[in-house]
Amino acid sequence: MLPAGTALAAAPAAQDASDTGDCLPFPAGDFVANPAGVTLPAGSPATCLTIPADGHTTRELLTSTLNDPSYGFSVLDENGTTVCGFADWGGSPEGCSLTPGEAYTVLVPGDVPWDQTLVRRDVTATAHGCVDTPAGKVGTPSAEGVPASSDDYVCHRVTTADARDTLHLYARYTSAGLANGFAVYDADGEVACENAGAGCAVTGSTTYRAIVHVGYGDPTAPVYRLDAVRIGTAAGPAPECGKVPDVTYGFGPLTSTLSEQRPTLCAVLPTAANDWLNLSFAPEQELHKSPTPWLYDGVTRQNACDPLRGSGYHQCKVPAEDGEYGSRPTTLVIGLPSVPPQAPVEVRATAYCPLLCGTVTPAVTAVTPGTVGAGKVTMRVTGAALHEKDVVEVSGSGYRARSTTVSVAPDRRSMDVALDLTNAPRTALDLSVVTHDGDTYRRGRVTVVAPIRATAAPTVTGTAVVGGRVTANAGTWTPAADTYTYQWRSGGVAVAGATTAAYTPPSTLLGKQLSVAVTAHKAGHPVVTAVSGSVVVKGLAPKPTKVPYMSGATRVGNRMTAVVGSWSPAPTSYAYQWRANGVAITGATGSTYVVPASVVGKKLTVTVTAHRTGHLSGAHTTVGYTVAAGLAPKATTAPYLTGTVKVGRTLTLNRGTWTPAPTSYAYQWYANGRAISGATKTSFTPAAAQRGTRITVRVTAYRTGHTAGVAWTRSTGAVAG
Repeated sequence: MLPAGTALAAAPAAQDASDTGDCLPFPAGDFVANPAGVTLPAGSPATCLTIPADGHTTRELLTSTLNDPSYGFSVLDENGTTVCGFADWGGSPEGCSLTPGEAYTVLVPGDVPWDQTLVRRDVTATAHGCVDTPAGKVGTPSAEGVPASSDDYVCHRVTTADARDTLHLYARYTSAGLANGFAVYDADGEVACENAGAGCAVTGSTTYRAIVHVGYGDPTAPVYRLDAVRIGTAAGPAPECGKVPDVTYGFGPLTSTLSEQRPTLCAVLPTAANDWLNLSFAPEQELHKSPTPWLYDGVTRQNACDPLRGSGYHQCKVPAEDGEYGSRPTTLVIGLPSVPPQAPVEVRATAYCPLLCGTVTPAVTAVTPGTVGAGKVTMRVTGAALHEKDVVEVSGSGYRARSTTVSVAPDRRSMDVALDLTNAPRTALDLSVVTHDGDTYRRGRVTVVAPIRATAAPTVTGTAVVGGRVTANAGTWTPAADTYTYQWRSGGVAVAGATTAAYTPPSTLLGKQLSVAVTAHKAGHPVVTAVSGSVVVKGLAPKPTKVPYMSGATRVGNRMTAVVGSWSPAPTSYAYQWRANGVAITGATGSTYVVPASVVGKKLTVTVTAHRTGHLSGAHTTVGYTVAAGLAPKATTAPYLTGTVKVGRTLTLNRGTWTPAPTSYAYQWYANGRAISGATKTSFTPAAAQRGTRITVRVTAYRTGHTAGVAWTRSTGAVAG
């Protein structure tokens, strides 16, 4: 820090505190770039400085730029009693408690061989020049340090919303230089923690002054970072702190990654008074290069962890009052190493409890299930403070088997063990638990039966098409399974991630064989897997981009043509089915269709089916039209009469030639245009009534499904007499 304030060539000797008339004024400074102060040149005689009664607060920080341990200063009250200072002429800067309304004298020794500057600063709630630093949640980025000169002091005004919050504070140096947490003061200027340099926990105020002593380094870059995080609230531990459910034998590993963006993590431990934990980090390295732990209890809030150098671990002992036993929960905070990391730090913390920790009493309450299938099975042990080395033993009828541990629940109230009972007799056997420390718990009997098996294989339901959905039918098992797991396979090889009962085949499986493996799980039975038959995964069906339609007039006798339209993806072939009123017409499966009389009056459609190799088939039915009657037959050769036109002589009708060929005819004879009653055959003999008239015949040609056609003969001459 550059010298500031008034430079003195000499000062009178300070004999006692009551003689303040010749003492120099000691101005109040603050936490700014150039704080006020008093500079004493090298060789100055012993000097006294005065702090006026109305010119100080209740707590002030007094510092000197002189680092020689042989020199120091003392602060005396009006009675000449030393209230603070370098008691042994040399040591740390001093936070002094000052009584309101009382003046003080500062005695400075003389003949110091170097210049020194003394500064006093307010550290109560009225302190000036402090950097506002709101406390964040655990895991939030650290506060970047304020650039400062070597041997300077920086004040951070750390705030939180509730005085019942507990904060963890720690100043860390960076690659740019060194810094150390000097002290933390509450709103009243009282010391809030005893060991700020090593990191500490504080509570009871909404504002704190965290003083950081800046060492050497690059003054243009942050030479430190300040971790100020909330680890406790009025309701208890901060919700960001994980909860370790059991510490009977220790805990871990706790894993995470720390960086300047996430410099802290925390966990709540269900510890008891006097618990003793050895905390280590993997991989093992020098303690100043490994993450830094703090263990705080809710009463003292003092760090209970001490590094055991040379041992590679930290020893953490939960404090206790005299005669105290029972629960005393703690919060474990893990931060970045004291050596500045150049990259994110992987945390893997494990704690070992040489003696039982916490308040849980070890117990074994049950081993389930009571019936198991012969084979490699899993059983569950329940109790409290279960240990990885506890063993389940099955014995009887000359048979014995011992378990291996599969897993232990985080709260140590249950553990899964594996036993190979393939050769066990199918009968009831004795069941015991032998603990890691030699205790034996007898827990009844277990009955060994035939293992679960599939009596009907699984099947794949639904259409196996790219982008479609298929479902696994688990099949039938005896005895009935508790649960099933699934694994879809392509060509017999497991498909990564396809482990649910329903599956949507992707395009990469087009044309491949799809099956599903169903694994049946039943408590105490070997895990058994059965595989379904395979189905081929097809592509999506072609869809019309331009719909099919019918070409031609929809009437009996006409030839209709199915126009396929356009499809995507392009089909390799088409099929057709003509329909009347929606009902398929037998044999009508070509692209053309001659409309028969049988469908007259019905709605005619055609269904076009598009086929593509390896894909589902797509189909589309055209718009329907009602079938009209066919065109009337026409006489290509007109009908005519033969015979003598005379009363009593027979005339004969030749009906001519018609197309299309009629299926029947009708006739009507006329005399002078008047119908002759009863004359409806192909021959007629004129009577006296027709004498003198001219004869004609109307021929009507009928064809099924068609309108009727009509043609007339030429009229004869007059009927003779």
